Amino acid sequence: MRADVSFEGSEASTGQNARKGGFIRGLTDCQKQPKTLFDRLGGSIAFLAQGFAVFVPSSLRKGSSLASITFPPLIPLTSIFLLAATLTFAAAVVQALLALRSGRWKQDNTQILLMAIGFVLQTAFLYHRGQEVGQCPMKSLPDILVFIGWSVVLLYFLVGSGFRLSLLGVFTAPLVTVVQGLALLQGFNPYAVKGKINALVELHAAMALIAYAAFALGCITGIMYLVQERLLKQHRIGGLFYQLPPIQGLAKAIQRLVSLGLVLLSLALAISFALHTPVSNPKLVFSWIVWGLYAVIAFFMWRHVTSPRRTAWLAVVGFVLPFISLWIVTHA
Repeated sequence: MRADVSFEGSEASTGQNARKGGFIRGLTDCQKQPKTLFDRLGGSIAFLAQGFAVFVPSSLRKGSSLASITFPPLIPLTSIFLLAATLTFAAAVVQALLALRSGRWKQDNTQILLMAIGFVLQTAFLYHRGQEVGQCPMKSLPDILVFIGWSVVLLYFLVGSGFRLSLLGVFTAPLVTVVQGLALLQGFNPYAVKGKINALVELHAAMALIAYAAFALGCITGIMYLVQERLLKQHRIGGLFYQLPPIQGLAKAIQRLVSLGLVLLSLALAISFALHTPVSNPKLVFSWIVWGLYAVIAFFMWRHVTSPRRTAWLAVVGFVLPFISLWIVTHA
């Protein structure tokens, strides 16, 4: 009995009924005959395959064999890695809130473990995505968002302990979750065919995005400063307040993160001169605007022109410009 027979008019209905009856009788005979376990399993699979062919709609079966029927593709491996990383960071947020509420934050290292697992999954995504597009995945907005999220977590591990920012992960994980969620909603498409890859171009883009990640961490640290200041003004001393670093340490951390991002962005722009990039290039124009903004913020911090509270606000509000510029330059 073949599964790829074509039917026309009334012959299709008669033949289909015959096939259904044959399938049912064959399945009954298979159950009655004393066979070994493997024989029964093989026979059942064969009859189920024939039965599936019977109930396939004629629009799919007509003029084609059962083997030619196509099914929806599975989820790409890159999307699986990214979705798993996003859910891991979301779990880190929930775990941290529960630990803070119960007062077990200092004794619990689960959050660091979740952040590490999320970072590994991010790295796996970037690796496989790079294999798909044949270059460093930094050309589309979703890829840029994921790369910045990866850079933020990397800097979290590098500077968190150095600045004694024990709660940095609590404020970092929500940002990374949102950023990667936006990337998943946007979707990932293949890149246009490209010739030989220029290492300087890749280095320029990578350093600029890591600089943006430093600005993002400066924004997060600024939020931590503003939260702690508000708790002090409201005399809410307890719980979250005891887990935050000293407020003076947060002010210094903001200044260092902004300075780090400014140095990295300066190096990225210096590389653009070696690449002879046109001055009218939209990406270069917005990069210079972002550099000018953070140069002013860094100067205010260095000269103590503004109060630490206003400095924190500058770090928070200032990140809006580079975040929006990412969407503009990728759609320009």
